[in-house]
Amino acid sequence: MDECAQEPIEDFKLEQRVLYKDQHLEEWLFDFGFVMPGSTNTWQSVIEAAPQSQMMPASALSGNVVIETKFLDGDELVSTSRVRIFYV
Repeated sequence: MDECAQEPIEDFKLEQRVLYKDQHLEEWLFDFGFVMPGSTNTWQSVIEAAPQSQMMPASALSGNVVIETKFLDGDELVSTSRVRIFYV
């Protein structure tokens, strides 16, 4: 994801949650700190799968999983992104 900050962000934070049928499953919290205005910043995350014996079938997950990402400046919400996952 690429974004260009127009104004300084003093305390940039990112909160990412995984929801299954609207129930909270997992959460990751990231603190990035100061973002300089006019800068272009990238972010990448790698999620490793659980062992096969602990995985839910794709048929149960498809359409029922939402990845919610919140972007904050301190405690102030800047933006929210929600992506629903479908397996084909």
